[in-house]
Amino acid sequence: MTRLDNLENARSIPAVMEGLWRRTGIWFELVRNLAVRDVETRYKHSILGIYWAIINPLISSAIYGFVFGLIFHATSKPIPYVVFLLTNLTFWNLFANGIMSATTSVSGNAALLAKIYFPRVVLPTASVAARLIDFLFSLLVLFVFIGIYRVPIHWQVVFLPVILVVQLIFTLGIAYLVAALNVLYRDMGQLIGLILMIWIYLSPVMYQVSKAPEHIRRLLLLNPMGAVIEGERNLLFTGHLLHPHYLDLAAGLAILTWTVGWYVFHRIEPLFAEVM
Repeated sequence: MTRLDNLENARSIPAVMEGLWRRTGIWFELVRNLAVRDVETRYKHSILGIYWAIINPLISSAIYGFVFGLIFHATSKPIPYVVFLLTNLTFWNLFANGIMSATTSVSGNAALLAKIYFPRVVLPTASVAARLIDFLFSLLVLFVFIGIYRVPIHWQVVFLPVILVVQLIFTLGIAYLVAALNVLYRDMGQLIGLILMIWIYLSPVMYQVSKAPEHIRRLLLLNPMGAVIEGERNLLFTGHLLHPHYLDLAAGLAILTWTVGWYVFHRIEPLFAEVM
């Protein structure tokens, strides 16, 4: 390779980086616009609108609190049970609602897909991103309850976004998978709803992992969402992780799930136009 070739290659690197940066910006802008559109469509003709994002976790917490707190006498000392439950549901709902929304994100936008071309993977990504808006409102309610019950928050909460990223990667992986499969098999919505209904009881949402027998505790923490929710709550209220090795495993499984979901989505994508 001549000196002139080296000089031309060196000049082309900034151009390549600029093009990559521009495409990435367009991709994120598309995700943002579709996420906003998703939220507007969801609450457009409702009476309470975005306030449903606050009401839903409150009603869920009241129901689960009545069943597990008053009837089964579940405890979460030293954290008040209502704060314990609302914390877990806030993070769980981000996961569950993201997957449920993503399931029909492709099959429910057939008209949009017929009009213009854009990367189809943006649709389930935007569906999960839209649930982040609901999550922020739920988080606001959670901090109100934390203030009412005067539960101390440790400074290590600044690291909470790291665990949240693991949760989002895991959520996106499943979202890509179910969004693609739902194009081929339209009963995926019912199946996912059933799986999530079982999954919430296999995750430490209504109960503490420490209350379970040792062998069951390990199984609960091998569940990525079990390790993630446990880590998020512990970081928030104790300032340290009680089971960091299970969280490391959850991060590995999240990356694996995202990779598999991305691969399956792009393998099935050529069939979207034919099926829809």
